[in-house]
Amino acid sequence: MHSVDCSRSSLCSHAGSGCEISSYCGSAPSPGARVVQSIAVLGVRSTLDVVVDLAGIDAAVVYEIVDRLTAAGFLEDSRFRCAHAADAILRGTAPELRRGLHRRAAHILYERGASPADIAEHLVAAGEPQEPWARTVLRRAADDALSVDEFDTAVRYLEVAYRSSADAGERAETSAQLVSVEWHSNPSTATRNFARLKAAAAAGSLPIPARPVAARCLLWHGHREQVRSALDVVGPVAVTDGTTADELAFLRSWIGYTYPEAAADCPAPQRHTVSAPDSAHALATRLLAAFPADSTGEATATTAYRILARHRLDASTVGPLRVALEGLIYAGRLVLAAAWCDALLAEATARRAPTWQSEFAALRAEISLRQGRLTEAVGSADLALNCIPAANLGAGAALPVAAHVRALTAAGRYEQAHLQLDRQLPAELADSRMTLPYLHARGHLRLVTAGPDRALADFHRCGELMLRWRLDIPGLVPWRNDLAEAHLARGDHGRTRGYAEAHLRRLGTAQRHASGGVSLRLIAATRDPRDRIPPLQEAAAIARRNDNELELAATLAELATAYEMIGRQARAHAVRHAALTLADKCGAEPLRRRCARDPQRVAGTGDPGGPSAKDAGAQHDSASVGAELSTAEYRVAELAAQGVSNREIARTLGVTVSTVEQHLTHTYRKLRVRRRTELRYVLARHPGTGDTGRGTAHRTRETATPPAVLGAYLR
Repeated sequence: MHSVDCSRSSLCSHAGSGCEISSYCGSAPSPGARVVQSIAVLGVRSTLDVVVDLAGIDAAVVYEIVDRLTAAGFLEDSRFRCAHAADAILRGTAPELRRGLHRRAAHILYERGASPADIAEHLVAAGEPQEPWARTVLRRAADDALSVDEFDTAVRYLEVAYRSSADAGERAETSAQLVSVEWHSNPSTATRNFARLKAAAAAGSLPIPARPVAARCLLWHGHREQVRSALDVVGPVAVTDGTTADELAFLRSWIGYTYPEAAADCPAPQRHTVSAPDSAHALATRLLAAFPADSTGEATATTAYRILARHRLDASTVGPLRVALEGLIYAGRLVLAAAWCDALLAEATARRAPTWQSEFAALRAEISLRQGRLTEAVGSADLALNCIPAANLGAGAALPVAAHVRALTAAGRYEQAHLQLDRQLPAELADSRMTLPYLHARGHLRLVTAGPDRALADFHRCGELMLRWRLDIPGLVPWRNDLAEAHLARGDHGRTRGYAEAHLRRLGTAQRHASGGVSLRLIAATRDPRDRIPPLQEAAAIARRNDNELELAATLAELATAYEMIGRQARAHAVRHAALTLADKCGAEPLRRRCARDPQRVAGTGDPGGPSAKDAGAQHDSASVGAELSTAEYRVAELAAQGVSNREIARTLGVTVSTVEQHLTHTYRKLRVRRRTELRYVLARHPGTGDTGRGTAHRTRETATPPAVLGAYLR
């Protein structure tokens, strides 16, 4: 067979072939022209029998022409050997004739039972087909394209299906499909297709299968009023399709979980069918319903695993898969959650779905944060916030922002953490559960940069919302522990113990969740040094068992301080070294600096074995304490050591609260202590003299009660 030169100059003739293809491409509708045009239109799907039908001429004539072109080297198996030749013929064909050939080709292939994709390509080329079966074929072809992640192809098919339909309901359903396809890479409400969908929702013309898509997309951006209008048509309708019924039931639960106060606006659909018990949506609905009451996390973990193991990632299952991952995270199954999240994130990346990447990267940041891996948490949060344009992140941006702020705060990068809080987030965030981790993160940043009073406002607000929304789940946000930590920073040991113990009662036992170990560490900080050791040892065991290296480092640092204060210097040195190693690994710079303080220098000796308790205390004799502290500082320190609040100290001494805080800061630095309980240990051995004597102070405590909405939860 002759080789073929596909350059433009040789398309019409082939030297030595005895055949001029130009004779078949004249302006007159000759049989040859009809044959080559038919072959060019059919492309790689061209077969001799289809060419005969499409050309509409005698089969013998078609065979003769095909044979001559094959002998000349232009054709092989009734197809052009060179795509450029076919393209040139199509360009030379009048547009109206070309569209007519594509329309006839689609009809012939449809009657012959060809694949939807083969037919759809001709329907797209034909423009706006009017055949009653065309739109069904186009939608099926789009589904097939989506199954292999050919998103652009699916959009082409669906756009033609939309334009060729005159039925409002059908157009709305096609718009929903288009939005769903576009959403994986561009979750924007500014697109033409989203505007179409929103208009259909407002008009009440959304067919049942399109309703979940509309509500999900509106929820993404936190449009409460528009969501409500969409929910009005999601509710009291008869649903006869089991899959749609399950998805609507999940959607209602998901809305109630994400926007708790919107749940009442979303009536349950009337089910006229039996659901599939193991469908992703049915399982996720059960998980959301049971999660708040699952104190052990066992049922949550089991259901979450079934969702993750049995269902593939796609546009309809991304919601249930996210719920499953969140269930594992809040139940404390971090290792399992990390493995599944990594797999889903890798799949979203491979399938070029940046919206899914952003969602799973946000969850990965939360997992890494709870494991104390700050560098990983920052990296995942960065990925989540930069996969798609910032304007399209929606209210869900609060989750990676919160993880980012918490990780940067623990790493001591406070300025960068403040910059993350400057991000513009939707006003509707305040009504979403996603505001909870945001308040949690902002409160902890304020605790170390603005003082405990500013932090308390965020922590109180978080607790109030969780109680009002019936989302009082310790693994979601441990707001009682947060309040305990803020009150510890204020020196209020009574409230510190009260909130930490309330958190433990909510858990049942400290061992049920990693946050139980934090409660034990906070409670230990309110006790005398020797009494701290048992709860700190238990807290360290919990942190180790839950794979939280940062919390383990913090607990070991506290344990080292306790050992040091009772004179067990060798033990303190070993434990502090372990804490330092972990803090350095986690990237927790403030904790690393605290652990790096050489306990032997504090004790006044370089002996690795450490001095005795007597020697340890001797360094703080009355003369040295008196020399290190001013009279004002000593007075403040003495009252603080007795448990008096900063406000009461200010009232007693006639100074401002700010002055009290400054004196305490200087005192802690001079005496190398961190908390009031340590002051009590040092000053109790060496009471001051003169007007700083211990007899001048009255042991008082704050008696104000916590806010009424929270007080009942301390009992």
